[in-house]
Amino acid sequence: MEYDIPDTTNWHVISMTTHGFDARPGDTVFGHMALMDWGLEKYRVDVDYIKVDRVDPATAGPDKGDPIPYHPPVADLNKFSEHLTVAQDSMIDLVDTDVNENDWSVQDRSRGKINLLAVDESHHGILRWDLSRFAGKKVADHGLLELTTYSIQRKAEYVKDFGLIRVVEILGGDPIWDQKTVTTDGFCNYEPLNRVLNSQMIIDWPVTPGDGVKTYLTISKTILQRMIDGRTHGIAIKALGAIEASFYSMENEQGKYGARLHFNIQK
Repeated sequence: MEYDIPDTTNWHVISMTTHGFDARPGDTVFGHMALMDWGLEKYRVDVDYIKVDRVDPATAGPDKGDPIPYHPPVADLNKFSEHLTVAQDSMIDLVDTDVNENDWSVQDRSRGKINLLAVDESHHGILRWDLSRFAGKKVADHGLLELTTYSIQRKAEYVKDFGLIRVVEILGGDPIWDQKTVTTDGFCNYEPLNRVLNSQMIIDWPVTPGDGVKTYLTISKTILQRMIDGRTHGIAIKALGAIEASFYSMENEQGKYGARLHFNIQK
């Protein structure tokens, strides 16, 4: 399981209950926790206590800390009641930081010009939604981010944690950037990019290949709630290792293939 630690000013209690754990009298049981994948800087976690108990899962109660399985299975779209198309999408260029690239496109042989969001080691995709109608409401469970693939180029041989996309929260910068004018400089709004984007990823995931094919990425309940509350300004898509992935942007066919969020709100 993975857990979100929402701030560094308070103590947070997390717990995980196993099922079918074959522990017997006299066995030695080791419990451990790990701080992983936080980013490229230096981080520290303070642990006040850690406790391991043998319990009956049927009566132990729900786990604390909003746990989410590591690489969770993709949920059934039919279980979601909210299906929200992105309100703004664009790209930021890590080299040409003063250039707007919202008109990034390809001339398709059969369909003409197609607007794209390109993700590679020098380009990030950025997305934001209008969630104002959900203000004050609570997210019921984990949701999904939907992207529609146009093309993907990557190394043919499998290399662990290489050639994936990394999805992260947008925490700083200009919260109301305009896709028609946004540049990397304007998006960051005088903040370093590694402070604007969360160094801790939401999820690393492979792109589903094939023109028009969907890629679904799990977005945790906690992060969706931060988006509704306005503490997270949107989602950025980065390359993890050498990959060139292109997704349909919202400009195509009145947003038909634009990024979408699928989630449920508590009744």
